[in-house]
Parts: sequence; C-alpha cells; structure tokens
Amino acid sequence: MAAALLAILFLTGTGRAAAAPLRISYAAIAANIAGIWMAEGSGAFKKYGLDVQFVYIPSSGTNVQALLGGSIDVMVAGSSGIVSAAARGAPLVAIASQMNRPPVTLYVQPDITKPDQLRNQVLGITRYGSSTHALSTLVLRKFGLEKSVTLRPLGETPAVQAAFEQKMIAGMLTTVKPRIAARPLVNAADLDIPYPMSIIGVTQSFLQTNRETLERLLRAYVEGVAMMVHDKERAVNILAKYLRRSDPAFLDETYSLVKTYTERIPRFDSRAIPVLLEFDQVKGVTADALAPRVIDNSIVDQLAEEKFFEKYFGKELR
Repeated sequence: MAAALLAILFLTGTGRAAAAPLRISYAAIAANIAGIWMAEGSGAFKKYGLDVQFVYIPSSGTNVQALLGGSIDVMVAGSSGIVSAAARGAPLVAIASQMNRPPVTLYVQPDITKPDQLRNQVLGITRYGSSTHALSTLVLRKFGLEKSVTLRPLGETPAVQAAFEQKMIAGMLTTVKPRIAARPLVNAADLDIPYPMSIIGVTQSFLQTNRETLERLLRAYVEGVAMMVHDKERAVNILAKYLRRSDPAFLDETYSLVKTYTERIPRFDSRAIPVLLEFDQVKGVTADALAPRVIDNSIVDQLAEEKFFEKYFGKELR
C-alpha cells in the first residue's frame, strides 16, 4: 500500500522524494526542439520529480553514439539518426515525436524568386544522412531539381546559417529565420512529407528498466507544450533563451511556428519509416519489419487512454 502511494505521489508531482536524475541531449538549436525546452522552462520536470541535465550535442548521429555509450539517458533529435542505427541492429527506440511534419522553410537569397533558379546552385546542409540532407532532397524532388542542385555539408546548424549570411550558399532548409534578408521559397510541411523532425529516443534497456521515469518525462513534456500553447509571453522568453535571439519579430514568428507544428499528442508517425530508409538503405531491412522495433508509442497511448491530453489542451487538442 505504501509503495503504491509513493508511486502516485511521484506521478502527481506532489511527492517529496529525491528527484530522479535524467540526462537529456538535444541535437539542434532550432524551433523543432522547443517542446522539451518548454518542459524545462515551465518547471514541469521538477513537478514530476525529475532532475534534468540538458546537454547540447550537435547532429542526431552523435546523439545516437552518446546514447549507446551511456553518457546520456534520453536524446531529442531528428528521426534519421535513431532509425539508421536501429536498422543496423542498435537497440534504440523512439518513444515520442515532437513534430511529425517538417515545418522547415527553404530560405534562399533575395534575388532568387522561383525554384527553377536554384539549378546549378548550392544548398547548405548539416551532414550527409542528416534531416537537413533528407528533407532538402525531398523538397528538391518535388520541384524536379534533385539532380540539378548541389548539397554541401557544413556542420551544425549555426554554421549553415553563417554560410547563408555570408552568401556562400544559395539557400538552406531551416526552422530558424536568417538574420539577413532572405526569401522564404516554400515550407516543407505544405508538401505532404511525413518526416518526424524531433523524436524522443532511448535505448530499449532504459525503457524497460526506467519506464516510470519516462512516463513522468512525457507527462512533463505535455504540460510544457500546454504552457507554450496557452502562455505566449512565457514561451517566447524560453525560446529567446535557447535560440539565443532577442529580436521580437523573429521570436514572434518562431512562436507561431512551434505552436502550429508541435504535436499535442506526440505519437511517432510510422509512415515516416519508408521515407527515412530511402536515404539510408540497409540490406535485408524493410520498413514493415523495422517500424515495430524502432517505434514504441505505448506510453503516449497510455496517456491518451487516461485522457491526459484533453485535460491540458481542450479545444487545442489535435
């Protein structure tokens, strides 16, 4: 009876027991990561008895290495890294998705007014095999330009931004509006491309042995997103902190983006697996076989059965 009461106190955030330490990495300084930042900034992690240490580790592939090596407990990154590793046998699983649609905008230099002008030009990406690589390819394919544009890997997101600002590249796909004059040519979310932009991933063993901790993590995440939806001023201050930008117009636009595209019910969309495997084909691995190994929506489904999402979002639930 006492053990059950203690568990209830933990889940409601009213318990006095020592907070559970949790090392969480995030792979980009970009709007698609915002949901997990909101959980921290809103105080939801502390409410649910979690002592979170945030670590910035650029690129989803590097996050995967850190997760497998045990230096972090949870990774928040693009879906490509964890799916690629799982396809090769790594015991990794995505337990939630912050964004299932890619609200990345193809920003180009102001003198470019239509997609066809990108022929023989260069777009910046972070790395081959990254989300920026896959999404840039998919967007170019929609315009029939996949083989007519060069993709240049430049490292982490700030390096791509800097190259654009120095006019070293013609354009880039990003959730972060450039500081200089730029033309938004298209938003990938409008092109019907299923691509989880920011998943929450763990090792299979961590899920098995720390499921209750991860349940608290997702409860805190949902409360953080709810705060973002209902309290713009507070959310904008959190975005300013993590994005390291203070200009009001940028923050207002970014807030609108994250409010629109951050999932209220963070369930991983399995339709993305065939898309991801296209860019990292592994012999003998099919999307149908891989999906149940790399996706575990069971905690999200549990919260849905409890009507946990309705409690916080009401009419905003979608």
